[in-house]
Amino acid sequence: MTTLAPECSRHIDVPFPGGQSYRQVIAATRDFLHDLAGDWSGHCVLVIAHSVNRRALDCLLTGASIEDLVDAPFRWQNGWHYTLPTDWLATGGNEPGER
Repeated sequence: MTTLAPECSRHIDVPFPGGQSYRQVIAATRDFLHDLAGDWSGHCVLVIAHSVNRRALDCLLTGASIEDLVDAPFRWQNGWHYTLPTDWLATGGNEPGER
């Protein structure tokens, strides 16, 4: 992460070579959560992913800004806990401010 840190903000909308942009990962994570809400509502689910997906979850479920998150230092912990709102499907799973 330290090596890539200076480049991260340049890839919010522009994909990394051979990869995805942060916004593309957010969109893919939104699709995943949409499926999760329909199939696993009310259940506890373990998700194993990389740090960009964690940032996507922070954007989608806590209202954090990807612009702020890409420049923030990564702080390791043993896990993160997120709760998918019961109205996820009804709201379309948009980031705060989107509709």
